[in-house]
Amino acid sequence: MPYAVEISIADPSSLDEENMLPMYLLPDMFDTVADAKDAAAAHIAGLGRDPATVIFAVTDHNGLTIVTSVEAAR
Repeated sequence: MPYAVEISIADPSSLDEENMLPMYLLPDMFDTVADAKDAAAAHIAGLGRDPATVIFAVTDHNGLTIVTSVEAAR
């Protein structure tokens, strides 16, 4: 089953970033939840911002949320 990763920016830190969409999907689909979580973590690390200001959600092909970074941190 393919999984998607949705990224949410909670707190834009500069005026330029306010023009960014606060929520977007990564362009790739992933075969497993673990692959999707790894891709989300790598993407967030590459943003150069406080990871606490970025939330990810892994969704299935129906758009149902499987896991979020909030749940994964528990």
